[in-house]
Amino acid sequence: MKRKEILIIIGVVIVCLCAVFGMKLLNKETDSDPNATPKETPTGQWVAIVHRNGVAQWFDSGVDAEYTVTGDYGEMTVEVKDGRWHVEHVECPNQNCFQMGWDDGTGFMPITCIPNNIFIATSQWVEGYLEQ
Repeated sequence: MKRKEILIIIGVVIVCLCAVFGMKLLNKETDSDPNATPKETPTGQWVAIVHRNGVAQWFDSGVDAEYTVTGDYGEMTVEVKDGRWHVEHVECPNQNCFQMGWDDGTGFMPITCIPNNIFIATSQWVEGYLEQ
């Protein structure tokens, strides 16, 4: 090989190494714990849909929307409206979580679906639960 070709190869290798290290550094800065409460200020309060001891979905109770997550037994759809939330539809045999009705975070117990291994609770409750 000629000296010019060797210098080009070395230059390409250096650029590739810089790109790999740069991506790793950038990824490290943007990685966040999915179980941690979002940093943005919510309109209402932060609420989490937790599946298998991990947050599947965070949502702002002040923003009307629907969220669908998949549990151990099937899908669950959560409706958020006027600062409150409830299970709108769920695929499970007993439908207890559906029957729990609307929650606004002031209740004693979060909405819980045992067959799907899902519960829906405020950020304060979730943070305490996940720290155990």
